[in-house]
Amino acid sequence: MEAIKKKMQMLKLDKENAIDRAEQAESDKKAAEEKCKQVEEELTHLQKKLKGTEDELDKYSENLKDPLCVSLVFSQYQVPG
Repeated sequence: MEAIKKKMQMLKLDKENAIDRAEQAESDKKAAEEKCKQVEEELTHLQKKLKGTEDELDKYSENLKDPLCVSLVFSQYQVPG
């Protein structure tokens, strides 16, 4: 009878430990999901910023194909002398 009580106590302790580990795993999962969401939001922001920079580069590249624009740009930066 005593052996059965000890076995029951051990099983109860094992169950409690398993529940604790499961709760910790769930908490870790939620933290990882939140971090993932933040990183995805940052990535989206950076992709939009990159797109804007690429558009700006395209605009300036097109302007450099226009001889009048190139002439104006160089005239602004000429050193007197």
